[in-house]
Amino acid sequence: MMEQMENLPEEEKDMVLQLPNSYFERGLEKGKQEGIEEGIKKRNQEIALELIAIGMPINQIAEITKLSKEEIKKLTKK
Repeated sequence: MMEQMENLPEEEKDMVLQLPNSYFERGLEKGKQEGIEEGIKKRNQEIALELIAIGMPINQIAEITKLSKEEIKKLTKK
């Protein structure tokens, strides 16, 4: 493989060497986004629990938190 790389023009060598980094960066960005989304969902669940505790109707909780009614009902059973 190194022999093949040596025969490539400089520009193409750079592109080949940058490929692993671009895949890593995309994976890192995807992981960050998934973490943010999970954090938002967790916080919405915490808010839903607080609203359940003060007696707010499930319909309103779903509207405020963007959680499904089924998710909220599961939280009430915990």
